[in-house]
Amino acid sequence: MEKLRAVGEMSGKSSDHSVLRKWNSCAHELAVPSEVPEHAITKLHIYDFDNTLFATPGPTEQLYTRELLGKLTSSELPNGGWWNEPEFLQAAIEISRSKPRRFSWNEEIVKLAEGSYRAKDTLSIVLTGREEGKFHELIQCALQTARSHKECSSEEFRFNAVCLKKTGISKYTSEYKKELMHDFLEHYPSLRELTIYDDRVHQIDAFKSFFNSLDLPRLQWFAIPVPPFTKPLPKEQELELVMEMVRKNNNRVINSSQNFDLAWTPKQTGFILTVASHRLLSIEAMKLFRKRRGRNHKNFAGRAFKPKLYEYPMYIPCAEPGNTIPVLETVKIWSNNDTSTLDSEEKVQSALKKFHQQQPGKCMVRFQVTDIAIIPSPHHNKKKPLEVYFKATPEPSRYTFSLFPEFIVMGHSYNNNAIEDLDEVTDRLRNSKRAIRWTPLDNAVPIKTFFGQYAKLASVPYPND
Repeated sequence: MEKLRAVGEMSGKSSDHSVLRKWNSCAHELAVPSEVPEHAITKLHIYDFDNTLFATPGPTEQLYTRELLGKLTSSELPNGGWWNEPEFLQAAIEISRSKPRRFSWNEEIVKLAEGSYRAKDTLSIVLTGREEGKFHELIQCALQTARSHKECSSEEFRFNAVCLKKTGISKYTSEYKKELMHDFLEHYPSLRELTIYDDRVHQIDAFKSFFNSLDLPRLQWFAIPVPPFTKPLPKEQELELVMEMVRKNNNRVINSSQNFDLAWTPKQTGFILTVASHRLLSIEAMKLFRKRRGRNHKNFAGRAFKPKLYEYPMYIPCAEPGNTIPVLETVKIWSNNDTSTLDSEEKVQSALKKFHQQQPGKCMVRFQVTDIAIIPSPHHNKKKPLEVYFKATPEPSRYTFSLFPEFIVMGHSYNNNAIEDLDEVTDRLRNSKRAIRWTPLDNAVPIKTFFGQYAKLASVPYPND
């Protein structure tokens, strides 16, 4: 920091703003404030791109097993994984062309950025960890597309520079951003305020540590967390891009042991919990975990209590995975046993079509969860924690059906595309009244579900030639 202090003692007179040119990645986006001398710049406002300014799509987690999701987002893949594949961002930009601006752009942050750009004493920049070589044209395209929208004013989506990750500095995004901020602080000793907006909490924490390490009493800084702003791609488009990404990965892999293929898990039919309800029941399981841990509770052959918190979604099965319920029961649930629907072949077929289209939320069913059960998995060890089940009761006015004797909320874990311990779990559900010992919850938990089917895309070994 000695160098920063020494520079701070000098009076900047240049209007060159060379540091903007040094870090800028998009030639057509560079806006050097030539009429403003460097010593008149007192504020630097930095805006992250992905999920801060723009609704960048991430993988839809419920479409993939946890193992596959980890692979898709891993930077260790030869192609760099999801966030290093331009096709996903390109698809989102194309969608933004035909949508209202607020669909793809965070209006609150856009307005802040516009104010930054207007202010004569302020530099505003976009700063993203995306690789410059791969993404500078796409980021530029996104901004140009936004400016072409009929709702856009002349000074919106304008920045003094758009900065992507250059090679040779750091592969870690937070370190790269700190290096840029350090350079700007060194170049502009007149800076009195530095504000950075980012959606990732761990990045915000890193920036706070960086600012606290600076010995610059003159500087007022703000590291502002932004709620992640994201929009998923249409399901079929996302799956098509993922399959193409995996194909390209396999073509680039030198070591064949890194190759993997894709396959679907068995299709499951039932009442699928919403994300919020899944979270509520996970909290209930953790409450019991903490209660038993607080008592130093040991059970099941002396093993410490450790619940299995399933990957989303948990659901109430109506049939064994891979099987379905009778067609008439499907229509009864979908229509809530509406006689006018059941008496019309046209309406029956319409209900079945909607069911198979798999539109979440179209057939909402509410339950009250009243009991919890903790059961050892067949091969319980550190990697196979205890299984958690919940007993549920449907709302009285709602028609429901199941091939099992009780409505039980559960989840699955997967080994490749196979459901782990499927036979044991299915047998337990068939004989739940004698095989499961329930513990009443302190208070019933209301949950929301939607009736439907789901399967997950899984990673499986690549077939040998």
